[in-house]
Amino acid sequence: MSRFGKTLGHTFIYMAGLVLNRGVAFLLIPLFTRVFAPADYVVWDLCNTTLLLLFPMLDFGMSPAVLRFYHEYPDERDKMAAFNTSLFFVVGLHAVMVTAGLLAAPWLSRAVFGAADQAGLVRIVVLLASATALGKQGLSLLRTMERSVAYAGLNVLRGIIGPAVILALVLGLKQGVSGALWGDLVGLVFLAAATLWVCRSWLRPVFRLDILRDMLRFALPLVPVGVSMAVLTIADRYFLSHLVEREAMAPYSLGFRVGMLMALFTQSLQLSWPPSAMRMAAKPGGGAMDIVRTGYLLQVVVFAGATAIACCAPELVRVFAPETGYTGAAFVIPWIAYSYAIHGAVQVVNAGIGISKRTVWSMWTMLLSVAFKLAVTYWFILHYGIVGAAASTFLAFAFELGLTYLVTQRIVYPLPHDTRRILALYALSGACMLLALGACALPTIPSVGARAAILAAFALTGWFGLLGAADRASALSLLVGLLRRVGVGHAAKSG
Repeated sequence: MSRFGKTLGHTFIYMAGLVLNRGVAFLLIPLFTRVFAPADYVVWDLCNTTLLLLFPMLDFGMSPAVLRFYHEYPDERDKMAAFNTSLFFVVGLHAVMVTAGLLAAPWLSRAVFGAADQAGLVRIVVLLASATALGKQGLSLLRTMERSVAYAGLNVLRGIIGPAVILALVLGLKQGVSGALWGDLVGLVFLAAATLWVCRSWLRPVFRLDILRDMLRFALPLVPVGVSMAVLTIADRYFLSHLVEREAMAPYSLGFRVGMLMALFTQSLQLSWPPSAMRMAAKPGGGAMDIVRTGYLLQVVVFAGATAIACCAPELVRVFAPETGYTGAAFVIPWIAYSYAIHGAVQVVNAGIGISKRTVWSMWTMLLSVAFKLAVTYWFILHYGIVGAAASTFLAFAFELGLTYLVTQRIVYPLPHDTRRILALYALSGACMLLALGACALPTIPSVGARAAILAAFALTGWFGLLGAADRASALSLLVGLLRRVGVGHAAKSG
């Protein structure tokens, strides 16, 4: 199978785990929008956005370092030493930072909610961030070994246990937002423990300062990168929380959450693409053309997914929320879906920075993107409300993508990209997004017809315009191979 096929295969396996894990969490959104008042739903959403901000501080860039330094050392003992050094460092770091976070909960509550009355929820969020970061250590090892089935299976188990506890606490014991957070924490603690058990053959009482120094040189620039990425994602909601009432913010929180369906694919891609790109880069001659071709095809798939979500926005809102309290969410979804598609493209282009280990450029790229985001968000919200907040997110990710291309191509890891095809893909995607937004404003029957036409136009233009004959042949070959595998698997089960 081609490297594109292998990467896409691992991506879909990761995605299967994430869909069964976070997909169940998405299925809880209709419950939350109906059980919680709109203001309480916004509180739950703000807790989850705060988790995005705290996680990179507690991960400290060490989970990407595990992935990178697995490929750095040829000797198996050095690989084990790197994993255990990272794990022990993160555990020691958490002993200090989690304690500080629990003590600072009232201050964090005032920063996020404008009052100290949500300090209890903030403390749960700090524990959630710690459990997530600890679990990422073992999960990063599974990623770099391309054990995607084990990775997906663990996420499936977490996706069963966490939501089951959430249902018991929210519906059975009426614990509200705190019950939803506690249930999620139970699932994450199980995931962290189960992942370390799966990786138990790699656990050793080893801690090497020389390896830690090398890993920290790689990891430290990733801390501001992670925090900056969180700011890109959550700054608009923090601005909104201080500029509008929570009830008025509810449509944006819902639209953002539903648009993040796109993140199921981009996060899966983020898991599968770096190991794949590093394997291609290790080929004689660097495998540059393989990286370029595979990366372009992955971007086509990403933007096709965003187009599908944008064209289904009104129907998704009806599935995820009641009619009252969330009006306007459909006009947020396309902006967010394409924002996360752009983020997926950034991950593809960013592979050169990981291969070259020059992560400081990721830091500067993200910091400049955050500065741009903060500069435009306030103005867009004041003039265009929740849709302006969504548009500012899209513009910030687009700015990051352009900057990432500039840095990788001019400074870090130049690759022979086909610029005309890439720009054509972005132009087609942007046009489809704007048309989908316009179609959402039409009456129901014309809207459905217009959005179906937009989706068909993207599919036809993409297949015959964006893909060459070799790309179409490769895609058909991959599809036939997958169907044969499914057929073989079905026949084996029947036998």
